[in-house]
Amino acid sequence: MKKTLIRIGCFAAILSLILILWNNVFKLKDGDGIYGMTTFYEQEKDTVDVLFLGSSHAFENINTGTLWDEYGMSSYVLGGAIQPMWNTYAYLKEALKTQHPKLIVLEAYCTILADEYNDDGRIILNNFGLHLSPNKVEALMESVPPERWSEFFLEYTQYHSRYRELSESDFLPDQGNPLFRDWKGFASNLNTEPLAYQDITGVKEADPLTEKTETWYRKVIELILEKEIPLAVIISPYPGIAEDEQRKFNTAEKIAAEYDVPFMNFNFHTKEIGLDYSVDAGDISHLNYRGNPKYTRYLGDYLDGLFEIPDHRGDPKYASWQRNADFIRQMISDQEMADTENPEALFQRIRGDQLLTFVSVDGACTTSDHELKGYLEAAGITEEGQNGIWAFEGDNCHTLAGPTENELYQSLSSHDIHLKRALEPDEKTGEPVWKNSMVIDNTDYVRVKNGINVVVFDRLTEKVVDSFGINAEDGYSLVRKGKNRKSE
Repeated sequence: MKKTLIRIGCFAAILSLILILWNNVFKLKDGDGIYGMTTFYEQEKDTVDVLFLGSSHAFENINTGTLWDEYGMSSYVLGGAIQPMWNTYAYLKEALKTQHPKLIVLEAYCTILADEYNDDGRIILNNFGLHLSPNKVEALMESVPPERWSEFFLEYTQYHSRYRELSESDFLPDQGNPLFRDWKGFASNLNTEPLAYQDITGVKEADPLTEKTETWYRKVIELILEKEIPLAVIISPYPGIAEDEQRKFNTAEKIAAEYDVPFMNFNFHTKEIGLDYSVDAGDISHLNYRGNPKYTRYLGDYLDGLFEIPDHRGDPKYASWQRNADFIRQMISDQEMADTENPEALFQRIRGDQLLTFVSVDGACTTSDHELKGYLEAAGITEEGQNGIWAFEGDNCHTLAGPTENELYQSLSSHDIHLKRALEPDEKTGEPVWKNSMVIDNTDYVRVKNGINVVVFDRLTEKVVDSFGINAEDGYSLVRKGKNRKSE
């Protein structure tokens, strides 16, 4: 009998382990909502001083790196796309199990929501990151129509058939994305969509919130005040704000005033912030990598003027916030490089401590060509009359140039780099000619046949952040993939 019980116990343990491993691979891991909650659980207890709650208007606009760099705030943005107030309430309750923030900031864009229930995708994003608890059950009951509870309470029914969707990231820690290693919930929008400013300063009327939204908005405020945690309610600036939305924000402000809670709608302060939606907008609802640091600095000044928030810069206990800030700063710098269209300015940006930069001089061109010489000198190449490849890592340079065949292999994390200079038959004449190749993860980044080719790999973000050519056959024009196809 005893042996039978041991066998049953071992079988149950093995089966449980298999199910846990299966679930870890197949479960949904979206950075929107789900992973923000998952990584929040991993934060050391009582280290989050400033907790931001809300929708993508919070996590795409409020830059945790800027708050650290400028103020030393240990902040976290906890939210999900189009997050209803009942889900914000659930996220808040989970957060308070491990953290006692010195300030909570509620980004209240979603007070304008009118639907009783969200769409399926956002139901998943705003609930599946929560640990199983009575709080999660309550959140799902509010999020899902009763007749569909079985579809979402048993989560595996939503992802058990993901076989064809599985990728390498499903098997890797942090999804194989270095962004998530020290993540604090902020995801910078790297797009640029030129948009116009909408003037809503004359909107004074107030429209009611839906009964459900108002109920849960009040519950969020009341729970925070019950815990005796300072609270501020804000509306982040966004280009697409409409008059009907502003009328609801006016109501949200009045409700906050009932509780004597400060409320700030930053859509009234775009000029003071310095926002220009022709360059600072990622889309109609969000700021981009240029706009979010401007807004966050202004927001930081506002919060710093109202509340006492410690500065943890230099404290080893908060080193993950420093690493997070370093990553965000580098990611934004990389995007600035990729968006630079002026060749002179671009060549000033391609070298850096975190960058691996590869420069090739190709075809009939050499380092002595007058039109190319200035670019090459800016990159750090001063040899005369050569054709080849130069690989820069910080102050170190490895050269594959001159009349000899040469190769360089380098492996970084899960990335492979292969530089090669060799004699190969000319496509037209068949005669042997010198050709350069710069291959990273099986992609050759030589874009022009005659001129300069450059590829930049960031060791911190672990990405090829830019690649371009200077095309001697087209007036020494700047060539990027998709922008000058005739030269590729």
